[in-house]
Amino acid sequence: MSAIQYLSAFRTFGADVLALALGVTLVTSLFKKTVFKNRSKKLFVFLPFALGLVFYAVYRAIAARSAIPFTEELFRTCEGGFACGCAATLYYVVYEQFFRGKKATALAPLLSGYVAEERLQEAEQELMQGSAGLEDEELLSFIEETLARYALPETPLQELSALARLIAEYLMKLR
Repeated sequence: MSAIQYLSAFRTFGADVLALALGVTLVTSLFKKTVFKNRSKKLFVFLPFALGLVFYAVYRAIAARSAIPFTEELFRTCEGGFACGCAATLYYVVYEQFFRGKKATALAPLLSGYVAEERLQEAEQELMQGSAGLEDEELLSFIEETLARYALPETPLQELSALARLIAEYLMKLR
């Protein structure tokens, strides 16, 4: 998405939802680094929506000074909570794409599943730097050797060979 598309999406939410979503984003990040540190990453897909619903429901109850947001206006509360989760997710995506210091290339998704997560960035960096100036067979040979060093032990050689060719094509097109 472009910056204009992000701004357009933010325009559709109200100021209250955007402010609450910022809080949801911060709490989600805090939970990600502390309480849910060793949990599956799939949890963090749904966590902003769950927290958004809770934050928005509490906000509505405080604003109305009653339990009406939980009874008569439950649908409106759920709708606002979902919008809060959406906006929190957008905040996180904007942060990842525009502000986070880590530069990612398309090699990370290609290497994922073949290289251990803790060595992924190291392998990606070596492939990007070491491939500079290499062409055709030299490039393919370098990539195969590098992948052999970083690949998970259970990875079949046929898959590594196919991955090496794919990475070589990508790097050639990148130039």
